[in-house]
Amino acid sequence: MYRFIGITFLSALIYIFIPVSKGEAQIRCTPPDFFGNKTCTDSNTGSSITKKPRDFFGNDVYQNNRTGQQTRCKKDFFGNYVCN
Repeated sequence: MYRFIGITFLSALIYIFIPVSKGEAQIRCTPPDFFGNKTCTDSNTGSSITKKPRDFFGNDVYQNNRTGQQTRCKKDFFGNYVCN
């Protein structure tokens, strides 16, 4: 019994301390500026998105910095996060 507990504990420690693979997304975000805008950049693709403060209707506003297109997202009645 004690051997099983020891092996389980050792396995859990090994799993926790496995280094992150380099295939993971490397996304870095800046702290919010004076206006509340936060810019996040993916170092793998070079794309960046700016999250702006919520608008009057409570929508989260995201802007693609390459195309300038804005996307508004909000939770619906059922709790789903819906973007248009």
